[in-house]
Amino acid sequence: MGRSSTAMALASVVLTFIECEAATQYVVGNGRGWTAPPNITAGFYDEWAASKSFEGNDALVFKFNGTHSLAAVSTEEYDNFAKVFPIGDGTNGFSYGYQIPRKAGVYYFICTVDSHCEAGQKLAINVTSAGFATWSPPSPLTSGALSTVLYTFAFFLSGH
Repeated sequence: MGRSSTAMALASVVLTFIECEAATQYVVGNGRGWTAPPNITAGFYDEWAASKSFEGNDALVFKFNGTHSLAAVSTEEYDNFAKVFPIGDGTNGFSYGYQIPRKAGVYYFICTVDSHCEAGQKLAINVTSAGFATWSPPSPLTSGALSTVLYTFAFFLSGH
């Protein structure tokens, strides 16, 4: 049991030295959620997205405030308020999670219920980087510290 506790403690230290980039979770529209007028005005989601820096592997959470749908669409479908098959639909309280792909670019979402999209229930996000798809080597200090921890870990597991 003592060796197991030591191993767990050292494993925790090892994880401390591993550099991980955590994905960010965004609740679309913050407290207003995924909704239509009169809860929002045209351009509301554009303003919401403008202050964010989206990366690949981040997550969007669409919390439905009312009866809505969610469709991931092309630029043309976005511009023309296309009535496409939704990837999610529901009523007040329903949430749909969408993981942003690792590819940088612009991603478009609309509500296909009635004229909600035309009234402003649409979102375009600009994904600026690939998130976890990119990797850079750790700094020499991190590599040295990690080597020391791994050596100590192996020493304790071997029974001293």
